[in-house]
Amino acid sequence: MKHWIAKASALVALTLCLISPGLAQQQQDQKNQKGGKGGTSLDQQKPGDKGGAEGGPTVSKEEDAAYKVVFDARVGDPKHLIEVGEGFLAKYPMSIYAGAVYSTLATAYLNAGQEDKFLEAGNKALELNPDNVDVLPLMAMAIPRRINSKTTDAPQQLQKAQTFGKHGVDLLSSMPKPADLDDATFQKVKNDKLAMCHSGLGVAAFQLGKYPDSITELNQSVQLASVPDPVDYYLLGKANQATNHFTDAIAAFNKCAATGPLQAQCKAGADQTKKDSQNQLEAPK
Repeated sequence: MKHWIAKASALVALTLCLISPGLAQQQQDQKNQKGGKGGTSLDQQKPGDKGGAEGGPTVSKEEDAAYKVVFDARVGDPKHLIEVGEGFLAKYPMSIYAGAVYSTLATAYLNAGQEDKFLEAGNKALELNPDNVDVLPLMAMAIPRRINSKTTDAPQQLQKAQTFGKHGVDLLSSMPKPADLDDATFQKVKNDKLAMCHSGLGVAAFQLGKYPDSITELNQSVQLASVPDPVDYYLLGKANQATNHFTDAIAAFNKCAATGPLQAQCKAGADQTKKDSQNQLEAPK
């Protein structure tokens, strides 16, 4: 336990980077979609859809219309989405759409920087649908980044994140293409969600001091993401540095230093790794 506490300090300064450039890009893609489809969603229940529950509870026209307001608000301002989503749940707490609304709110809270509400909504969404491939990647990615030396239940939280990440990878890897998405869009969205899952697994492994596992997962994340996350590159550099893979560490730090909020840390990491490589042998891959 002392080991992960010591390593957790490396992420304390990174918690402000929870909303990654990759996620921000996905949110922009969603806003650019016409007709309120929500381009980044692979598991969003549509108005009028009972989720395959034949003979299920009757939904009034008012409830269905209220959910359509939430559904359509996904392409707008997160604050407005939060307002209509919370209003829907206050009026229809037992709705067949509750899981979908919690899922939608989770993304909105994350983009609005309301991390505690994001986790609450994400957990509720997964209670109602443990196979939600929109929420699993977000939870897998976000939870490990909140861990620091003051987190009393860090091992449990990291285990939870790993469970979400692995389950997300399993589901997404075998997921058939939804009928309303073209092949290119589906592949991009699926890869971005897989990247989030691998990012979460990689950050969790880094927190636990399992650097080879962290390198494997973070490499997959940056390769799959349409917009690789600077945090992933930074930790990929740190993990390679810790295992004396100096060439790979410098490459990761340089990519991180090219743009984004961690340029100073990544440049310093590259400089330090170059110094280390002069006095230590490069480890074989």
